[in-house]
Amino acid sequence: MSLYLHFPFCKRKCDYCDFNSYADLESLIFPYAEAIKAEIKTYLPQSNSIRSVFFGGGTPSYIPVRILADLLLFIKENFRLAPDAEITLETNPGTISGSELAYLKTAGFNRLSIGLQAAQNRLLNGIGRIHSREQFLSVYKAARDTGFSNIGIDIMFGLPGQLLQDWDETLEQVTALEPEHISAYGLQLEAGTKLAADIAGGLTQLPSEELVVEMMQRAMDHLLRKGYRHYEISNYARPGFESVHNLRYWYGGDYLGFGAGACSTVNNQRWSNIKEPWTYVRRLSEGVSVIAEREELDVQTRAIEALMLGLRLRDGVDLRQYQNEYGINLFETAGSELKSLSGQKLITVNDSRLALTDAGIILSNMVIGKLLNGI
Repeated sequence: MSLYLHFPFCKRKCDYCDFNSYADLESLIFPYAEAIKAEIKTYLPQSNSIRSVFFGGGTPSYIPVRILADLLLFIKENFRLAPDAEITLETNPGTISGSELAYLKTAGFNRLSIGLQAAQNRLLNGIGRIHSREQFLSVYKAARDTGFSNIGIDIMFGLPGQLLQDWDETLEQVTALEPEHISAYGLQLEAGTKLAADIAGGLTQLPSEELVVEMMQRAMDHLLRKGYRHYEISNYARPGFESVHNLRYWYGGDYLGFGAGACSTVNNQRWSNIKEPWTYVRRLSEGVSVIAEREELDVQTRAIEALMLGLRLRDGVDLRQYQNEYGINLFETAGSELKSLSGQKLITVNDSRLALTDAGIILSNMVIGKLLNGI
């Protein structure tokens, strides 16, 4: 099993972000941490061995480090962590110092995910990031000096005003640092965000679709040359440094999520918490459940998710195993789609393993959608 803790606090909300996160809620941080402990207690005891713990957000590194260390100690005291458990903290430059990183390393965090997004300060300013490229480099150096040997860097393409040269520079500068993991995300324009409003108002514009596709292809080519394995649509890693926690999601494993808006899936049951952190804190202080929705995952739902998530992985889906588990023979239910997509070189079917090609990765939403029609 894996554990996820959500921290919906940010110094400033980025212009493109539609995650469950809020600025100007500092007064709620300490009671929120105590509420997470209270929620965890409602699920104890758990006999499962914990393979990964992920502190995400929001901006977890905006939380005082003593609170983060205390929560991790609480988890260690109440769950059985595997000796090699991956314990990740999402960090944003401008919210943490070298001495604080050293404190967290001593507390037991062994993996950092650092949000750079772009190597050009004009692009960072343009999407509302609170940090500069120089601050990122300072945090990265401090993390290495502190002894973190498993660091991931997040970067984004398709940003407003981003040129192909900008993306090439970002790729070059990030790989020169030799992180263990790189996540290269395409910007998703979400309704209700400041960026969406700015674009609708003509204040800024996104790169063309053709340029975005070229950026994605450049990432795949460059990172492969630099020794990174493209193991998931948006994720690349040195061999042995794939994200244990995220693989848990993509393989459909069980996980418990704690915090406002967090989701859990255990034994084909899925539930999600209320999103508002102030309501989350109040209800737990009153001993009231914070679950907003709950559902039982039937076979069809699990089959759809297994195919959709499995095809995000470059290793793809074993169709024999898929049939044994869900009773669906894709050669029968989606035979024409398999033949057509294979002819277009968007998928490969070797023996019983179905996987996306590089071209299929770029058109993954379309490809996966066609195959899901067969279920």
